[in-house]
Order: sequence, then C-alpha cells, then structure tokens
Amino acid sequence: MAKKPKSTKKSRFGNPVKAAADAATRTHATPSADARLERAMIALSPGFVAWLESQGRPDKSIDMSLLILDDFFDMYRIVEPHMDPTALVPAAVQEVMDVTADANPVGVMGMRSGVRDYANYLDQMRLWTGAPEDLDVVRDVCNQTGGPGSDFDSDEVSPEDWEFADVFIPVLSREEMVETAAKSPLWKNTLALLQWLGDGRELTADGTMEATPDALAALAHSGIGKLGAAKVTTPQDHLAARLDLYWELLNVAGLVSVEENHLRPTPAALALAGEDDMLLAMRDLMGQFIYIMTLEGSEEGDYEEWHLDMADWLTQAASEAPPEAELLVQALEEPDAADPDVLAIAQNIAQWAQEGLVTVGEFVQVPPAWRPDVFDMLKDDFPIKATGPGAADQIQPGTD
Repeated sequence: MAKKPKSTKKSRFGNPVKAAADAATRTHATPSADARLERAMIALSPGFVAWLESQGRPDKSIDMSLLILDDFFDMYRIVEPHMDPTALVPAAVQEVMDVTADANPVGVMGMRSGVRDYANYLDQMRLWTGAPEDLDVVRDVCNQTGGPGSDFDSDEVSPEDWEFADVFIPVLSREEMVETAAKSPLWKNTLALLQWLGDGRELTADGTMEATPDALAALAHSGIGKLGAAKVTTPQDHLAARLDLYWELLNVAGLVSVEENHLRPTPAALALAGEDDMLLAMRDLMGQFIYIMTLEGSEEGDYEEWHLDMADWLTQAASEAPPEAELLVQALEEPDAADPDVLAIAQNIAQWAQEGLVTVGEFVQVPPAWRPDVFDMLKDDFPIKATGPGAADQIQPGTD
C-alpha cells in the first residue's frame, strides 16, 4: 500500500487545514485559550512529526501519535483551561490518564505512549518551558501501566485498587455451548494430540515429550484472527512452547498421564464419546488455560501487576463494552515502533486468541460460552461481578 502524504494526516494537531476548518466553524464565543492552543499545536506539529520520523517511526505510527495527542488535549484543556502545551501540569496529566483508564483501559496505554513521545520531543528539542521536575513527573505518569490510581512505587499491588469490568453472561442454549466447544481450536488440537499419542509415546531421558515435527503438526488449529502478526519468539520455539502448554493442560484435565516413561491417554480420554463429555472436558481445559494466562505464579491475596493487567483485560473482553483491537493489531504489525507495554500485552492476548479464549475482529471479545468460566476462575481472587440474564446461575463472591 502506498504511503499517505503527510498533508493527509487525519489529526487536527498535525493538519493545519483541519485546524483552520475547525476554527472557522466555531462561534465568535470561542475562548481565546482554545485559539491559542490551536496556534501552538499548528506551530509545534511539523517539528514533532520530524522528530518522530527521526526515531524511525513509520507513517501509520506517526498518524496514531497525532490522533492520540488530539484526544489528550481535548480532555486536558477541560482540566487545565489556561494551558500551555509546552508546560504540562503533572496533576492534570494524571487526571486525564485516570479518567481514560476508567473508560478505556486499552486507550489509556496508547495515550500514555503518545504523551510520553510528546514530552520527550519537547525535552530533546529544548521546547519544554515548565519546571524540570514537572517534566520528570509527567514522564513518570506516562510510564505507568495498569489500573487507575495505582501506586506504582509500591511493591504491593492490591486488587482492591483496580476497577474491573463486570462479566456479562447471556443465556446460552445447549446447542450454542456445544457449537462453541466443538469449533474451539483448544478442543480440535486436544483431539489431534490424543490421536497422535495413540497408545502412548516414550518420553526423553529427562522425562519430557520431544517436540517432534509430527507432534507440532498436530497443533494445526488456531483462532488468532487479526492478531496473526504476533511474533513472540521464533516460529519453532513458539510451537514448542505451545506444545508444552498443551501437555500441561491435558495432564491437569486428566486426559493424559505418565506410565512407565510413556505419556498415554487416560481412560477418561479414551471414553470421550459425546457432547456431554466434550463440554465437561472443555470446562476443565479452558478453566486451566485461563488460570495459566492470568493467575499462574500467584498466591491468594498476593499478586504481581502482571496478574492484575491480564485479569483486567480478560474481564473487559468478557464485558458488554469489549476493548477495541486496533491498538493491539498495530503493535504486532510494527513491534519496533510499539510501546513495550502495549506490545507485551498484545502478544499475550494473541496467545488467548490462538486457543479460542477470545475472538479478535474490531473488538477483543470472550465468546459468551466461555464467560462463565472467566468469572468462575477469577471471582475468588479479584473483585469482579457477573451481570446479564445468565448471571443468576453463577455464585457471586461473598455468597454461598
């Protein structure tokens, strides 16, 4: 695809024509502070674009940075009406980030990245006119990750400091549950691996299953969708890690066991025959997958920021207002230009999508069939609630 000329950037910050058009449509009552901001943005934009280009940013990433600044300043000017775009007030920046985090946990990550770029540009080009210590605080605010208002200088992270989305559970028919389970990459790959095992396969001398080409080939099913650009490791390493994950899942679900240095299907696996068996097995498999992807390594009441990040994203994806996928897709398509935090989360969510825990189109969404499992796995560790017509079937935290 041909690169867009810079004159077509869809940002008021980076497009003087758009800025002039916006100004022309305003009434004569437009505050002078807004007019000053517009002029400052137009004056600063060419230098900011040139600075981003000097950092090796592609046009698409630059476009996104400009749009992010538009959104930021639209909110910032409400908090700080007499603002100076070269001397940001740390408390106002923090308030914008907190409000954005409450409304859009995905969007706040992109906003932090964009404002951090802008602050670095002002610093390196010696355009910052505020106090030096204020610049340091603004950068600290933009380096935060996770939920709003979290104390990131503390070693302890409390779930009570986070605002998790409610898991929305609709009423599902048996047919819908069966269809979702049968089409799941997790289920299809499970059946393929059990078939590959046959009567059993010998383990290596150190008690592991060798990642042979035919074993890796059994993992032929994936639901990765729009996150197909994910490159967590080399393809071979990723496949080997994925195979190890499956052996762990199948073992915990009671579908394989080790006997006489061989990995064999269990009687439960050999007895899988109908829809009821599939649904029961998939609940075990999906529940364990959710645990590994969000809670592994945690102790009750003792969590790292990573656990909270992943639980936050998963509950958002299972809510009535799922997060948009665009920021994640862009991070995976252009990893060198992506914010490291956004890229790490995008790579992890790509793993969710690969096994069918989420679907990725315009939004990142947990299929309705798996939402009870999301709620059941997370409700005892985090302050989340289930809503929707199917929530009555769930045991809410604090009830018997």
